[in-house]
Order: sequence, then structure tokens, then C-alpha cells
Amino acid sequence: MPLIFAEPAAPLPAEAELQALRLLADLNPHPVLRFDAQGQQLYANQAARQLLGGLAPAQQALVSERLSAALLAGGSPLIEVGERFFRGQAVASVPPAGSLTLYLVEITEQVLAERQLAEQRSLIEQILDTTPNPVFVRNAQAEIVFANRASVELRSQTSHLHPTHAQPATPPLAQEIASYQANDAHVLATGEQLTSEGPVTLATGEQRWFRTVRRLLVRPDGERQVLGISTDITAQRVAVRGLELRDQQYRDLMAHSQALIFTHDLAGKLLSVNPAGAALVGCPAEAMVGVHLAEGALPAYRAEVAAYLQQVATQGGHQGVMALAPPGHEKPRYVLYHTHLVREESQAPYVVGYGQDITERIEAERALKQAKNAAEAAVKARENFLANMSHEIRTPLNGVLGMAGQLARTALDSRQQEFLSTIRHAGQHLLHIINDVLDMAKITSGKLELESQPFNLCDSMYECLQPLVAQAQEKGIEVTGTRLQKSCPQPWVLGDAYRLNQILLNLVANAIKFTEPGGRIVIVGQLLAETEATITVRFSVADTGIGIAYDKQEAIFDGFTQAYADTTRRYGGTGLGLSISRALVEQLGGSLRLSSEPGLGSTFAFVLTLPKAPSPLAPAPTAPYDTGALRGRRVLVVEDNEINRTVARLLLEDWGVVVEEAEDGRAGVDRVRDDAPYDLVLMDIQLPVLNGLDATAAIRALPDAERAQVPIVALTANVFKSDRDHYLGAGMQACLSKPFEEEDVYRTLLRVLPTPRSFDLTRLRQMARGREEFVVKIIRSFLRNMPGSLAALRQAMDSANWTEAAKITHHIKPSLESLGLVDVADAVRLLEAAPADSHAALRAAALRLLMQGELALAELPHELPGGIRS
Repeated sequence: MPLIFAEPAAPLPAEAELQALRLLADLNPHPVLRFDAQGQQLYANQAARQLLGGLAPAQQALVSERLSAALLAGGSPLIEVGERFFRGQAVASVPPAGSLTLYLVEITEQVLAERQLAEQRSLIEQILDTTPNPVFVRNAQAEIVFANRASVELRSQTSHLHPTHAQPATPPLAQEIASYQANDAHVLATGEQLTSEGPVTLATGEQRWFRTVRRLLVRPDGERQVLGISTDITAQRVAVRGLELRDQQYRDLMAHSQALIFTHDLAGKLLSVNPAGAALVGCPAEAMVGVHLAEGALPAYRAEVAAYLQQVATQGGHQGVMALAPPGHEKPRYVLYHTHLVREESQAPYVVGYGQDITERIEAERALKQAKNAAEAAVKARENFLANMSHEIRTPLNGVLGMAGQLARTALDSRQQEFLSTIRHAGQHLLHIINDVLDMAKITSGKLELESQPFNLCDSMYECLQPLVAQAQEKGIEVTGTRLQKSCPQPWVLGDAYRLNQILLNLVANAIKFTEPGGRIVIVGQLLAETEATITVRFSVADTGIGIAYDKQEAIFDGFTQAYADTTRRYGGTGLGLSISRALVEQLGGSLRLSSEPGLGSTFAFVLTLPKAPSPLAPAPTAPYDTGALRGRRVLVVEDNEINRTVARLLLEDWGVVVEEAEDGRAGVDRVRDDAPYDLVLMDIQLPVLNGLDATAAIRALPDAERAQVPIVALTANVFKSDRDHYLGAGMQACLSKPFEEEDVYRTLLRVLPTPRSFDLTRLRQMARGREEFVVKIIRSFLRNMPGSLAALRQAMDSANWTEAAKITHHIKPSLESLGLVDVADAVRLLEAAPADSHAALRAAALRLLMQGELALAELPHELPGGIRS
């Protein structure tokens, strides 16, 4: 519809005109408000009412303040209403006098766009400020329009580019400025991007080099400016100069180095060889260029050249030894080489390598390896010899001493006891010699390891020397000294008590050996120093014996050496004691000193610093080993030596152990698999058919988990710790050394075997209803009557009289149940049923019942008032 601008044909009535004007204001999409002189709102169009009506009271109050401020300020202020923005215009209104009309035009999108633009500009400036590259914009008058932080900092470090610079520049600096201006002018004139490199001289005189990229920047108003981004290339220029220098150095190195330096392509053809390499091969360097590597190698190495080239190409380098065959040389020359693949742009990849002639080293290493192999073979042969000797001597010695121990338990007259004492003394002496030889072997092979356990130094020293003091007194030698306890109030230390005692025993034994009756021995222990963590003590043994010649005093510490040729014949011994003692002292951190006058006597002394250990609250009591705690246990002895089996059987049976035997490893495995379950296996190591380690592995692999986990204790004549660690690592629980002491055997078995209670008195106490005397009465009855019943059951089992065994089992069943004997219910049921075709199962059940019954007989006395004495 066309619009016609003209006076209305006929004026509207006043009321209609007024209504039209009001409607016109309400239809205005922009808010319009009218206020009187006191700020009271007189009118608001619909847009204003909608704007204000959507605000909370608090927001309305805030908007009211802003509108009032806008009216007072005049002009066209920016007014924020909630999240919207308006441009206000106050106009004087018609009466009443002083009233104002406020017209609001929404410019929210404009404000947000301007803010976003400002944020983007700020972000760009922040980004430019964080870059280390100077960024600048210059106009045609060479004035800086924009500069980021790096550019400002750079200009501040100069004298001729600084904004406050007012002094005329020196000619070199003026030349720099002219260069900048010329580059800018070129970009402004041509519009082409320009990359240039040039120096910037700092105020300190240091010169930095920059690569600057300039491009034309045309502003909306048509003004032409230059945008420049600079990069500091000072380090690159230094590096380039360094590369040039190193290139020259490389040429000098190639020419003058005594090492072989060469390059070749990936096909294996030489590209260059330095003079040293040419001299090694015996050809001029020029003649070697283009020669294939395989042509200079020995025939045996030529096949490896192809593999070498493949490895270099795939892995980027290689190192190794190459045997060359120089003309005129009878023997090959060996070169240790390192090569690296080099890949560079615009040229084919090549390999650079360097090497050195190691022919003499190769020959020396071969000789050394041969000597080392021979030495290792000798050491291994010695260890094998010692192990075999130990086994071959300790095994029968175990039988001798074991049988002597059993014989000592029989009734002997005085003459027989004297013979027996001689046997045992000779056996112990032989064992002492063997131990000395083996200790020396451990020391020389570096396999002697020291323990670190807390012990009372004073008590240990006193107790170990008492037998020797008595021996000296029997010989008529006076023994005096000073006990360490007098000067050492805190004697508990960490260390190896056994080895320390061994040193003292060796020194005192030597003093007794070489001192005649009527002589004197002085033993002294003295505290020298003490800290919070350690004590330092000195031990000395002085005698009035034969003394040692001055020229022999160092030699006596050598193995198998004594001071005089007839010493062994007159005094006995192996000559190892002092050698072992010195080595032990040194391993403990000290040194063994000797002072001696021939014919007057000798003094041996050493000083040790030992870490302190806390004193225990009370010494742990040593439990006796004859309590019968092993009674009824089933033990399998796997040993090929009949005498040693007999010794073990007699020893174990004295403790009430049920002993079975096997002569070889295979038989031992079969018995563990087929017999009634054993509580423990004593396994010799050197066994026929299947050795002890293989037999242990076979047992551990049995499908029956209970049988596979039976505790196994090694019986061994090997004394090296590495051997013992090997046995334990193979699945054995402990080791017993031959010849073994009775107490060691007992305590090892007691430690390895769990000893759970064989009974449970819960049911009996429930029946007693608090009457403890009833419990005691039943236990006493069991202890009184059960031994006879068990003996009868064993007799019935041995004769396979299972009918009688069933009667006995039925008779003792109530007692077994009331005392809650553990793990016998199945055995009782089977024995009562006594199936005719189950001989093996019945025997196993009887053995289980006998074992548990005997264990209960051993343990129940402790339940009586007063314990086992009741």
C-alpha cells in the first residue's frame, strides 16, 4: 500500500485523537517513560511496562536508580536493565512543568558485539604478548602503531630503537635504522611479503640477529602499514659457524686420527677412508674408494657382511668386531667398529663408522679367558672334590659317631667306656679337621657368609672358652685373664657369635698346644670405646709357649703353614687355624696382630667394632628335648647308607617316632605316594636312582595335595651356604649336616613339624558341667588304661588280626570320643567294620589311631593340676 503524506481530510474528534495518540505510544516497541519533577512516574508505555514488570523488586529498585541517574545526566547514557542494554534520551515534556519523558532504544546486540570484540582484541594481545617473537606494526611515517611485549622488551634493550631515544645514532646504528626503514618502504611500495635477516645492536654492545617477515597491512580507512614478525636466529648463526668449524675439525680428524674412520653406502662400497684406516689395511686411501667391504674381510666373515648391511639399513647402526686380512700379514687384524646410518636431504643415505685395532686386546682376552676357564675349572674341581670328600668322610663319620652315641646309652664297664671315649674323641677330632679344611675353602672362594644376630658378647666368650680352660688346667697350664664383663656394662651386640667364638677357640687352642705344663695363658677382653650405636672391644690371648721366629711370623697366617718343620709331628694340627682366624677377623672388620719372642711366648690380639643390640627382657629358656613331643609321628628316612639309616632309626625310635626306610630316591617317592601319610621325610641328597633334589621335586608333584606337602628335611654333607640355599629353594624345609648332633635333629624336627593338640576337651568339659575334678578323673583313667590298649592294638596290627583290632577299637572308642581325639573318627569306623579285603587301609587306620593315641598320652599330662608332675 503506497503511503500518502498530507493533512488529514477531516480532523478527528479530540477524544479520538487522544486515544489514537495513546495507542500510538503503546504500540511503540521501544520503552517510553514519563516522570514529573519529583521523579514520580506519570506514564509508561506497554514496552516499558513489560520491561519493568519482568524484574524482581530488587532489580526494579536498581533500574530505578539507573533511570534517575540517566535523567539527571542528560545526553544519551547507556542504561543496563537486567541482561539488556538501552540507549536513553531524556526530553522535556508537556505540562506539568518540569516533567521529563525518557525514550529507551535497545542496543543489547551492539553492546555484546562490542564486548566480544574487545575480548577478542584482548585475547589476541595476550597471545601476542606470550610469544617470544617480537611483533610490530609501523605506519608509513616509521611510527610504531602496535608492539607486543617481546618487541617492547627488545626495543627497551637498545639505545637507537628505544622510544625515548633522542641522541643521534652512531653510523653503524644509523645503518641498522636505515635498513629497517628501507625494508618497510619496499613492502609499502610493492605490497610484497619480504623476509630479511639483520642485526640488532643492544645497548650493551651485544649484537643479536633476527629474521623478520614483513607484509602489507591495509586498514579499513585505506592507510597502509607494515606488519612485522621477527625471530631471534642468533643461536642458529652461532650453530652454523660452529658447524663450519666442526667440519674443518672433522677434516683434520680424518687426516690425523690414529683410529680407523670410514664411510660407505648402503650397498657396502667404501666412500672414504682416513689415512690410519688405509695404513691398517695396507692400501692407499684413494684405491679403497669403491671397494666392497667383503673384499677386505676374512672369508669366514664375508657371509656376515650382508647381514651387517641389512642391520644397518633397518636399525640405523651397528657395532661389533671385524677380522681383516691385510696383505702381507700372516695373522688377521681385529677391528672394533661402531657405525651409524646418516640420512640427509638431497643426498643418498650413507654410513659413517669408526674403529680401532684391538688385535692385541683380543689375543690378551683369549689368553685371559683360557686362564679364567682353567681357574674356574680348578675351583669347581676343588669344590666338587671338597663336596665329595665331605660326603665320603661325613657319611661314615655320621655312622661312627651315631653308633657311638647309641652305644653310650648301653651298660658299659669302665674299660669299654674308655674305648668309647677314644672313639668319640677321635671322631670329633676328624670332624674338626674337616671343618677347618672346608672353612678355608669357603674363605678362599669368597663364599663364607657371616650371620647378624643379637648375642651377649661376654657370656658367649665365657661359655665358649670354659672347655678349653679346663683342658689347659688338666695339662698343668695356669689360665688367667680379665673378663670383658668387667669393662662392658652393655654386652649385647649384633654379629656372628659362632665365628667370633671360632676365632677365640683357635687362638686359645693354639696357646694350649704350644705351651708346656707349668706355663701360663692370659686371656683378656677389654672395652676400648662406646658410642650410642656401637662398642669397640679388644681381645688378646698371650702364652708363655715356644714363640715364633721373626722370619716366620707372617708366614704362619698362610694356609697349611706352621712355624717349624716338626710342628705337625710334635703338636699335630693342619696349620689352618691362624689362617682361618685372620680371615674371619678381617671379614668382621678388624685385623689380627701378632707379637712374639722365640722361646718366650706369643700374643695374638684383634680389635672389633660391633653394633649394639637391645638387651632382651629375659633369656629365652632352652626347652628340653626329651619330652616325647615327637611320639607317634611317622617319619620316612631316605638314605642309601645302611649304617646311617640305622643311626637315624635308633635315634628317632628313642623319641617314640614311627620310622620307615627307603634306600634310594625312587623308593622314597613311591613310599610317600603309597604308604599311610608321613609326618616328615628325612632325605639324603646324594642318592642312587633318583637324587634327593629330584626325589623332592617328584614328591612335590604328587597329585595328592597332603602327601605332596609333606615336610622334607635334607640330610647333607655339603656345608656351603649356596648348597643349603639350593636345597631350600628346591622345596625342602630345613637341612641337617652330617654328622648330625642328636639335639640338632630333635629341634629341627620339632621346628619343621607343626604340633597341634591331639585332643579337644570341649565335650568332656560340657559333660562335667563345671566339675573340674571329673575332667581330671577321666584324664587320669585314660593315662592309666590307654597304654595297654594301644599296645594290644599294635600287636593285633602287626599280626593282621583285624577281628581283635576291631574289639580293641570298640572298647576304647568311648574314651577316644570323650577326650575328643583329633582325626581318628574315620580310623575308628574302618577298624570297627574290619572289611576283609582292606589290609592296607586297615593298617593305615591302625597307625593313625596309634599315632594320635600316643600323642594324646604325651600331651594330656600337661592338662592335670601341676602339669606333668601330677
